[in-house]
Amino acid sequence: MSIDTAAAVAAVLASHGPGDAAQFIVYADHFLDRGERALAAAALDRAYGLAPEDDALARQRAALVDELALEEHGLRWRFVPAGTTVMGSLSGDPDERPVHPQRVDAFWILDAPITWDAYQRLHGPETREGDGPFSADGDAETVEFQDRDPVRLQYCRTGFAAPRNWHDHADEEGTSAYGVLPMVAMVPVQAEELAARLTAIQAGVAYALPTEAQWEKAARGGLVGKRFAWGDAAPTPATCDFDRMGDFRLLDPRTLPANGYGLFGMCGGVSEWTADRYDALAYAHAARGEPAGPTSATVQARVLRGGGWTDCADAVTVSYRSSRSPEAPGSPTIGFRLVRVV
Repeated sequence: MSIDTAAAVAAVLASHGPGDAAQFIVYADHFLDRGERALAAAALDRAYGLAPEDDALARQRAALVDELALEEHGLRWRFVPAGTTVMGSLSGDPDERPVHPQRVDAFWILDAPITWDAYQRLHGPETREGDGPFSADGDAETVEFQDRDPVRLQYCRTGFAAPRNWHDHADEEGTSAYGVLPMVAMVPVQAEELAARLTAIQAGVAYALPTEAQWEKAARGGLVGKRFAWGDAAPTPATCDFDRMGDFRLLDPRTLPANGYGLFGMCGGVSEWTADRYDALAYAHAARGEPAGPTSATVQARVLRGGGWTDCADAVTVSYRSSRSPEAPGSPTIGFRLVRVV
């Protein structure tokens, strides 16, 4: 296969439409022979979307995606291959329609929502590594937004005696840990400031909140047209942290199955901020090839994706869209994860 032909194949991978899984496997083998592992992953991802029941293909694809994962800044970043994702749902809310293809370049994304421990450690030397919300003298603190501390003190830590209500902060002596559960009561500026800090550290690499398209492609895990990160089967306590309004605590996302990209908690757990302003007609604009709708000057609400631990099954699908003002009070159902692009 010539270089020109390889470029043509790459263009085919970027397109959306019917195809032959076996042919994309041939493309993947060619790219592997050339050492182009990211393109090979894209080819295998496309093949898997066409034939998810092929166990050998699924194993080969998973092995390559695992190989392309990174450990950076003490965090696990999973690789999401370039390709065209199919966004939206025929059975969801009106703002999830119409279903439409969206090209997404390759990127890495955190394997789980960021924890309070990690946020404090990465935010700078003013906090001690491993101490979660506690400073050197033991006083509760966060880098900013201190009014949200009480929510985090309950929902970001493990080691609880059974909480009795939304603001029961008692825990079992000596068992608290802040490096497991998602950091909650988040607002977008916190994620964006952390992303800017990490971007300044490493030349040629940028960090950010995911766009809606990046988030939805990652959440689908290579599956096409499915309602959830694992397929169409309804969520259960064994697959998703949802429908637990009266439990007053989160679950460790890594105790539930990862999706096809090795990502935990893409459905349920915490709703996750994205980089996009909310527009109910965004998908209609995209399907017609039009520019995005209202700008940030007229629309302040940000898009949240994934649903949370208090939500019903219909709100934890990979296509469900909700919105919230970035200035709203902190919620124990909202967190974030970052993406990494070269």
